Amino acid sequence: MEIGCGLQRVMDTKMDGGRAVALSAIGNTSRISTRSLRKKKTSLLTPKKFIEHVQSKHSSKQFEAGVAEIFKEFYPETPTFTNFFKKSNKDKNAKPNIWLYDSTRVVVPDVDYYHASYVDGASRPNEYILAQAPFNAALQKDFFKLLQHVKPEAVIIADGNEEASAFILSKTDKTPSKMSTERSNDDMLQTALNVGGPKSIKLFKLTKFDDKPPNESEFLDTHERIRKNLGWNLKGPIVVVCKDGATKSGIFVLLDMEAGRLKEKSKVRLTDSIKSIRNMRSNTFDTIENFEIGVNLVLELCKRAKK
Repeated sequence: MEIGCGLQRVMDTKMDGGRAVALSAIGNTSRISTRSLRKKKTSLLTPKKFIEHVQSKHSSKQFEAGVAEIFKEFYPETPTFTNFFKKSNKDKNAKPNIWLYDSTRVVVPDVDYYHASYVDGASRPNEYILAQAPFNAALQKDFFKLLQHVKPEAVIIADGNEEASAFILSKTDKTPSKMSTERSNDDMLQTALNVGGPKSIKLFKLTKFDDKPPNESEFLDTHERIRKNLGWNLKGPIVVVCKDGATKSGIFVLLDMEAGRLKEKSKVRLTDSIKSIRNMRSNTFDTIENFEIGVNLVLELCKRAKK
């Protein structure tokens, strides 16, 4: 027998029940074409389809703009905290477990570092700045420099504890700020703060927002009064302050975002808003308690909208 024939026999047989069976004996229909396997459709994009996909990410249809949008989608998955962990900034952070993203950090001229982050609103980018409350004279100066730089529409101290507002409301000669009390009641203090600009900044302090879960109805009443005073058509950011710049500030911003969305579009997107806040402000909604407070406030907001 020729070697070629032997190889042919081996290649055209298969084992079946302990014996070799010729492939031709079971029909040609069972034979799989190697060529057909090679021609199987691929899930990978062609260069043309890839370019079209990238261009579709941005209204301008420019490739570079599409790449930037894709980068924004993936960047939150790999955040960096370089400035937060610098030794020189260690004493400028109120808590070691409330970190600060590099990507959304508020950069202020003539200030090396201040613990504050930009957060997008429901319809406007960088609508909020979530800032840590200053807790010494040096940070007090830096905080007022931040206000001078970002030119906010309002400052909201979403923290009833005295230490969260001590270096903001205090009248000292160490800062250019001057505060005049306009009105106050049991749950809110309203003031005007002058940091040296052409106009004063409206300031509101939620005096009842302490370490206990807030009464949802009272909290919404306070929020409604603030928005009635400010209006909704604002151009500058709103600076929201609490002791660590994340825990209580995040709750207030969630409520404000959903109130604006409900007013404009008659709907809420609770999970999307929480995800958006967390992607821009580290350590917001880190506990079950904070998540529960935020959910209950939005539920109360929806109940009011149905009345």
